[in-house]
Amino acid sequence: MSGFSQENVEAIFALAGESMPALSDSFNQCFDYKYRLELGESGVWSPEELDDAFRGPGLVALFQLGGEAMVGLIPANIPLPEWYITPGDSQTSRLQTLALEWSMNLIPMDLGDVDEFKTYYVDSLLNEVSQGAPSDWAALLRMNLFQAEDESDGQSPSAVIPVIWPLTKPPVADSPEPEPDPVPQPSASSANSSHSIPAMDLNSSLNPLNRINKMPVQAIVKLATKKIEMKQLLSICPGSLITFDKPCEDPLDMYINNQVYCQGEAVKIGEHFGLKIDQVGFKQEYETKIIEF
Repeated sequence: MSGFSQENVEAIFALAGESMPALSDSFNQCFDYKYRLELGESGVWSPEELDDAFRGPGLVALFQLGGEAMVGLIPANIPLPEWYITPGDSQTSRLQTLALEWSMNLIPMDLGDVDEFKTYYVDSLLNEVSQGAPSDWAALLRMNLFQAEDESDGQSPSAVIPVIWPLTKPPVADSPEPEPDPVPQPSASSANSSHSIPAMDLNSSLNPLNRINKMPVQAIVKLATKKIEMKQLLSICPGSLITFDKPCEDPLDMYINNQVYCQGEAVKIGEHFGLKIDQVGFKQEYETKIIEF
């Protein structure tokens, strides 16, 4: 099988049913909630299947496969946290992780690699789906949301998250132009420059890790560190100059997840700061101190 088709709808339903614990964990970790997701009634999509909550704002988790897409609709009345409309860097990373993990737990591997995954805000969930032009046979899968401690037997869910596919004209989320990274300035404790870089390219189409290729990771370039006295710290004002013992020509360390990943030299690229990589896989070496008697 390759791509979405009527023949693999049941395979998607089956995978979703098996993956509900993992889908719940992703949801709770993203929003700091304690909910439980359970597979609800599924069938054929139609606009009448969505109630008024989906005519308003919410988040769309989109997974694009070829020229088509699957979307999960997360309504604002769950309720979503205040930051969901304008997430910061940390919240954006959470939403990206949610889309990645949901794509892996909703789309069987043999359908092909997911080309794009993202979670983004929209003013109207129903309009976003309609503009995506669901196919004539588009499927609808419901994920019922319950409080983690509640028993679901005989109880109505707190909310419903519908998953719809395929959309033949996948929506394109507006994303702001990235701001250029500022030239790093040294501070009292450290001078860091950070931005997101794409994860390592994994070329094998059979490798299940292919789906994380577009997952951003945080890269931090550390210029220098030093300890200063509290008296000096309190005397800092605009125009103050703080010197570091590190020579300008020394290589700089780039950290991934607080681990040194490579070393390089600072370069100027137009009006911006860059790092020319000299060594990858660098490991800090320490001198062994042996006490002789």
